[in-house]
Amino acid sequence: MAYNLPSRASQLLRQLSAADFYAQDLKLFLDTHPDDEKALELYREAVKQTEACRCAFENEFYPLRASCAGKDCGWDWLSGQWIL
Repeated sequence: MAYNLPSRASQLLRQLSAADFYAQDLKLFLDTHPDDEKALELYREAVKQTEACRCAFENEFYPLRASCAGKDCGWDWLSGQWIL
């Protein structure tokens, strides 16, 4: 199924996907190397990058998680862009 996303949205989602994959990969590495300080620092940076990518997308387009919809917007997400 092809989605009709603006190219900027696709770009941000690709960046988010890459950052999140990197963070998850580092987390798996830390499962077997819990004393690796360099890997732990890289993981912390990767988590920050993932959150920055997520925030960039959500600020420009729409929330990716229900918990990020915000308290003051109520159900405004219903009138936003839908991807079908």
